[in-house]
Formats: sequence, C-alpha cells, structure tokens
Amino acid sequence: MNIRLTVALIFASAFLLSCAAPVRQQERAGFISDYSNLKETESNAFVYDGPNLNRYTVFYFTEGKLLFDPAEGDAEITKDDLEELMAYFREKMIEEVTKDDGYTVVDKPGEGVATVRWGLTAVDATIGVLNVSIATKITGAGLGGAAMEGEIVDSITGEQIAASIRWGSGSRILRAGITKLGDAKIQVNDWARALRRRLDEAHGKSS
Repeated sequence: MNIRLTVALIFASAFLLSCAAPVRQQERAGFISDYSNLKETESNAFVYDGPNLNRYTVFYFTEGKLLFDPAEGDAEITKDDLEELMAYFREKMIEEVTKDDGYTVVDKPGEGVATVRWGLTAVDATIGVLNVSIATKITGAGLGGAAMEGEIVDSITGEQIAASIRWGSGSRILRAGITKLGDAKIQVNDWARALRRRLDEAHGKSS
C-alpha cells in the first residue's frame, strides 16, 4: 500500500469517526443531594464550594458508583474497564489530596470528617489506532472521555459542603495511547487536580 493511499484511508476513517459526538453534559443522575447551588464556573463543569469547606481537613472517600446502565453506554467498555477506571479515579483523588503535606484521608466516616461521594455518569472508549497520529488526533476522531457527579458532605450530618458535575473528552493534543481508557483517565487526572485546587483555595493555600 503506497503512502498516499495510507494517508487517505487514515483521514477517511478520521472523518467518519469524528461524526460521533464527544462526551457531553449528562442528565442529572439524582446522585447529588442538592443540585440547586451548582454554577457553571469553568469549562465543562458545574461547581459549588460552600462557605464551610475550609473547616474540613480530613476526608473519607467512598467507592465510586456507576450512575448509568452499561448496556446503554459505549459497547467497547466492559465491566472490568469500568471497575478499573473507578478504582483509578479514587486512587488519583486520594493521591492529589494527600500529596505535598496536604490533607488527611481516613478509612471511615467520623466527627469532623468530610465524605467525598462520587460516581461516573458516562464513559466512552478511546479508539487507540486513531490516537497514535497527530493527524487524526486534531480531527477529534477516536477521542474517548467520561462524565461524573460528586459531592462532599459532612460525614455525620450529611450537610452538603461542596459539589460538582463534570464531563469531557480527551485532548486533541495529548496522546492517550492505544488503551480504551486513555482519554477517560486524562479526564480523571484533571478532575483529581481540580479537587485539590478547590480545597487549597478554600483553605487559602496556593497549589
């Protein structure tokens, strides 16, 4: 196969696959205890940080919840993929929150502890073959992504302290590799860093 034909096939595939919509904001899953305070304060996100967030430095992270029916999601994503992504997301949040002498994470709720509740509302697979070339990446073809809902509540009273809804597809610049979860993990990494920034801002720290 000559190089011109190869390039033509790549761009034809990119055009067809780019017709698929990126991960967009999902319908509210009813997971968050109160949606009324959420504001669109940043790209692809609705966020609420309450006035009492700065009172908490100890956090308990629940296991993630799957807030959509996998049978109605991306057929390329398996149950094992979803379990892997949820475990990865929780691990990244804990890593970000605790690094650099940050905040304390405990293994159960308690007095003075804030519980971080979260779940995934969508996961789309990365099409690996289209993520190895910048020529196809810039078209948006092959991008995967994810969406989530989450909140921080007082682990005793249940008072909502903070909340967010986030969604997005992978980067047209960064390469997610050939794995199905590559772009979803890029989103998860960003969301974990955003959580740390929000906590630092509430506590008057620079992150």
